[in-house]
Amino acid sequence: MDLSNQAPMLPAELLQAVVAHEDREAQRYRWRALRFLTYHPGLSRLMEALADESRDRREVLIEALTGERPAAPGQAAAPGECASPGAAHFFIVDDDTALLELSRSLLEARRTARFYARLRRGGAIPGVDGLLGDCVTQCRAHARLLEETRRALPVRRRSLGSVARGRRCRRRIG
Repeated sequence: MDLSNQAPMLPAELLQAVVAHEDREAQRYRWRALRFLTYHPGLSRLMEALADESRDRREVLIEALTGERPAAPGQAAAPGECASPGAAHFFIVDDDTALLELSRSLLEARRTARFYARLRRGGAIPGVDGLLGDCVTQCRAHARLLEETRRALPVRRRSLGSVARGRRCRRRIG
């Protein structure tokens, strides 16, 4: 049997780690896309696009590692799996929550870039270094995009008049 034309094999547990990582990533982005619908449809579309790119990364990696086209996309997360702990509303309705969710997305994009950089440095996947390098580059581009988006969010400054009267600092004499 000629093994020269077969795709390089990856240990099963490493393949599972890559697939599980991308499935979670896509699920988080899809839930955020839904949550951002009420705050800003453009941010919702951005999250949906990032989820699609995560799904595409997953498919390309599976195909490169196994030589087979993936049969089905990852499963959707169960309701509540991706909800923010302590959130008063499912939907994002204010600037503070939007900023928090964009910050979380930025953190996750940076973690994903580090994940692929470690795989590439570790030489865990012979023959697909270029593909892993592309994944790192794409995740870093996502992080830059999320950072720019986060900076562009409106920042509301509270005026001094918004502080409750009983809570203002009073100078004591004597």
